[in-house]
Amino acid sequence: MSDFHINSMIGRRINVNKGGPEAKAGQLLHSGHNYMVVGTDEGVVYYAARHLKSVGEDLQSDNNGEKNGTGEFYDYLTPSCFSAIMDNMIGQNVKINRGGPESRQGVLLLSTYDYIALATEKEGVVYYKTDHVKSVSVVQEQEENDANADGAESGSRTGRGSGRGTGRNESPVKGRGTGRGTGRGTGKDTGRGTGKGTGRDTCKGTGRGTGKGTGRGTGKGTGRGTGKGTGRGTGRATGGTGGCTTGRMTGRTTGHGPAAAAMDVTYYREYGFNNLFDRLALKKVKINRGGPDAIEGVLTECANGYVVVLADNVIHRILTKHVKSISAL
Repeated sequence: MSDFHINSMIGRRINVNKGGPEAKAGQLLHSGHNYMVVGTDEGVVYYAARHLKSVGEDLQSDNNGEKNGTGEFYDYLTPSCFSAIMDNMIGQNVKINRGGPESRQGVLLLSTYDYIALATEKEGVVYYKTDHVKSVSVVQEQEENDANADGAESGSRTGRGSGRGTGRNESPVKGRGTGRGTGRGTGKDTGRGTGKGTGRDTCKGTGRGTGKGTGRGTGKGTGRGTGKGTGRGTGRATGGTGGCTTGRMTGRTTGHGPAAAAMDVTYYREYGFNNLFDRLALKKVKINRGGPDAIEGVLTECANGYVVVLADNVIHRILTKHVKSISAL
């Protein structure tokens, strides 16, 4: 489909793909060099043009550039290319792909010209080849709160009394947190806060909630205190530096979403995606997140355009162009 036809639909309601995990309805906000920006009910989604199968136009819509007809406008990026979009998302909680086996959510640690590093909660750091990233979006705050609230419900009043800290390491609030419950913050540590409030004897639970910190920390979330000891919940601090320092191979990132695992994360910065295979040689790895092409085993070498993986006493040779993602186990 030509850029001319795509540009003619800007401002209109469209359907991205007819079905599948990447199918989504929304408003076409922008058409870039190799990507499209679509405003959806989940926020702004950036689609890589190379993975789009179809675009349908809703002829009955007339939103005049507004979100859901409410008059609230979308805020979005318009960089030179799809890879540059992710350059601007480093340190944020993002969702890679809408669904399917390669869909993951986490803190974006690194973005290079042909791969990204994503800190996930369950799989550690996952390296995606940019060519296989179909879409990317920043996770909305409401989505984070809903996910954490679900976890809090199963905690049954644990950690109440965490208060409504300000994220300054020492909270002046001592007993006001009885109504907030746990899991409303984004922290994941267990915490032993006593809360000195009405929830005094129930604080040996998950201790996930830290309220909504103002984010005055300088790289470690909201620090250690909300009330009298809710552990190390991250709150919503945005003061952290995120990502790793340029030129280093290890990095510390803080702040967004459920990625408490990203509080202290080691990851590799290489020239290109294929260079990661040398870095991960002789380690147990997982290649691709799921589906028939997923495999777990020891990566022995990378040569002549394929990687060699030993799994279950079988030597597998996988073409590097078919490696969508890789992570160390």
